[in-house]
Order: sequence, then structure tokens, then C-alpha cells
Amino acid sequence: MKKMIYRALSLLLVILLHACEYKDIYDAGSEYPVDKVYIAGTYESIIYKVDQIVETENAPFRYKIDVENNKVLIPLGIYRSSVWSNNDVSVELGIDNDTIPALIDSEELVGEDGTIPEILPADKYRLDTEIHIAKGEDLGQLNLTVDIPFLLDNLDKRYVLGIRILNSNAEINEKMSLIVVDITAGFIEPQPDFTFEMDEKKPFEVSFSNKSVFCLDYEWDFDDGSSTVNEKEPQKHVFPGVGIYNVKLTSKGTRGNLVTKEKVVHIWEDITDIYIKNGGNPFQKAGLVSGRVDCLKDWTCTENVLSTYNSSKKIYVGGYQGDNGGVMDFYANKATTGALENAKIYQTTDLPEGAYYAAFVPFSFVGKNNCYFVVTKGVELPDIDDVESNPNVIAYLHWDETIEITKQGMEFEVSASGPVTIGFVVSNDEGGRVKIKSVSLAK
Repeated sequence: MKKMIYRALSLLLVILLHACEYKDIYDAGSEYPVDKVYIAGTYESIIYKVDQIVETENAPFRYKIDVENNKVLIPLGIYRSSVWSNNDVSVELGIDNDTIPALIDSEELVGEDGTIPEILPADKYRLDTEIHIAKGEDLGQLNLTVDIPFLLDNLDKRYVLGIRILNSNAEINEKMSLIVVDITAGFIEPQPDFTFEMDEKKPFEVSFSNKSVFCLDYEWDFDDGSSTVNEKEPQKHVFPGVGIYNVKLTSKGTRGNLVTKEKVVHIWEDITDIYIKNGGNPFQKAGLVSGRVDCLKDWTCTENVLSTYNSSKKIYVGGYQGDNGGVMDFYANKATTGALENAKIYQTTDLPEGAYYAAFVPFSFVGKNNCYFVVTKGVELPDIDDVESNPNVIAYLHWDETIEITKQGMEFEVSASGPVTIGFVVSNDEGGRVKIKSVSLAK
């Protein structure tokens, strides 16, 4: 009998504990507001950039096109935060541009190019102001509708509009009750663009990267008789041979209009071994002395390039240094020459009439350097202050320590066969140093 009583008491205790636990959960939930509304997209910033690309497959843009009515639809959302969502919620929206001047003063609305947006004219848009969130739902949606002809007439401008929750039968989250819609009018037009990169080991193979924005479909025409390609990223294309190809990327915008971007892809034939002696990678030294610093074989240099004293041979050498098996070297040696001014390393070759591409690959930089890569008629390079104005200069490329350690080059035309000099003119601060990995020539 006592065992039965103990069992009954134990069961009653368990029931009471569960009842208390349920009441605790219910009471905790009742501490939250029944409903609280806010504008979606305002968690990190109240500025909503319509031209920002959204990384989703189905809806990559923050807008839709109403082709029939010639309108842009900018979807916005009103969220409710609630434990239960037991009631219908109504929300009233309105225009509030009072915050915009402060956002301009703080430069939050100032473009990277310094542009300041204008307020979107009232007669160029329509805003849904009454939003309904049904019982059991957490999101109500609305559209800001903007006239397409107005945007097309102002493609170089930006417009902003402040939208605020004015009233609701639910509590308003004041910190997230305002959104400033930022519209760059140019987003209405597709902007196809691409870059490409040559493969030195496979000269006819070119890698393409699609840099387009606000585009839906793509068509690539490689101008070599091959079939057009409709992939967004064609990756690599193999051209049939040396030549100039006008590659076109045609893209369709959200309005259905087509825009084409065209770039010239020049497939060159490497003729370095024919016309350039000791082109590098690695460079060969002249063998005047033993050690890591020497003169360059087959290249001419000015006296100030010879900045390192060789005590064994009792001569000054320079222009060659042993890194990477051998590099071209402009060294402003503190112990001897100090700062280099107007230092030159060059060689002369006879080129037939035609189009060419001269290039070099930098190896390393130390300190401040002012450098020119120059192609000129005749047998001498101009002085550094005369490079850009000298009538004999066929082409030049100005560069310094800020360039990437990648191949740099320039196209040029030789109008008549004859001697052409290719080389470098450099000035650098004391202790500065420029090393070059290779020089190449193509046609």
C-alpha cells in the first residue's frame, strides 16, 4: 500500500514539474512585444544601393523591369519580428528626405568620384504606401516604381529617396524604420566588359574574364571564323594563328536591349631571338670579372651604370647582377656613384617596316625609381627629360616601383626599315635599385 502511495506522489510531482516548465516558457514568450515592424535591408546601413549585384542565381539584381509600362520596379520589404504573428499588421509608409543632407555631409552618400546625388523628383516615381502583413506571415512587400525614360535621359546621375515607416498598428522599430534608396541611373543599361590574358607558353591561347554588370545573356564573337559562344565565362579560346582579332561581347540587358563591347586581341609572334641579343631570363654577363656583379653581354650602358668597384680587376662594373641566374641591374650604389641620374642600358637592332610589341618583365625594386622603357629611331636613347618630347622616340612606357611585377609592354610601328634602339632610361635615389628579368620583342 505504501509503495502505491509513493508511486502516486512521484507521478504527481512529475506532472507539477512539467506544468511549471510549460508556464515558464509561456511567460518568457509573453515578455516579447506581440509585433514589431521594420524595413528590410537596414540592419547594417540605411543606404540601399539599387545597382549593387546580389549573389543569387535567380534574382541577381535589386530591381525588376516592367516592360509593358516602361518602369523599373525596386522591391522593398517590411518585416515583423514577433513570437506568435497572431494578428494582421498594417503599415503606412511615406517619404522622408530630412536625413539625406546629413548623409552627404558625412560623405556616406558621396560617390567615389566625388559626385553628390540629387533627390529623386516626385513626378518620376510611385511608392506603395499601404502595406499589409497577414496573420502568420512575417513579410510584406512593396515596390518603388521609377520611370525608365527619366533614367535613360540621366544615365550619368545618381538619385536618392528616403522612405520611412510613418504609422502601424504594431510597434515600430525606430532604428530600422528609415531606408535611403540610392539609384545610379546608369544601371538601367547593360554594361558588357571583359579582360583577357595571354599565355606566353601557348601564344595562341587566350584566357577571358567576363566583367559585365547588369547583363542577362552573353554572346562572344572571337572574329576568327569560329562559332559564337553563349557562355558567361568562355574561359580560354585558341586562335588559329598570328593576327589582329576584334573580339566582341554582346549582352542583353533587363529591358531586352543589346549592347556590344569590342576589344582588339593581338596575337603576336615572338621574334626576340631574331632581333634582341641576350634578352634575359636569365641575362648573360660579359665575363669581365668573377662574382655576382658584372657588365651585361651585348648591351651598351652609360658610365654611371658601372657603380660597383671590382678590387681584383680594379675596374667598375654594373648592369648585370646574379639574382634569378642573371638580371639587368640599375644600382644607385651609396659607396660609389650615389643617386643615378639619366642612367641608360640599351641595344640597337635593324627592324623591317611593320607593327611590333616590345615588353619587359621587372624583377624587383628598392627605393624610389623613375624609369622609361623606350623605343627610338637611330642608335642612341634620349635623355630622361627628353623622352616624352623627342621626335625620334617611336614609343615609350613610363613606370616606377608601383607597377606590378608582371610583364609590361607597348605596341609601336616602324614606318621604314632601319636601325631602332630599345632600352631603359632610369633615375633613382641613392641606394635605389631596379632589376629587370627579361626583354622581349614580337610582331
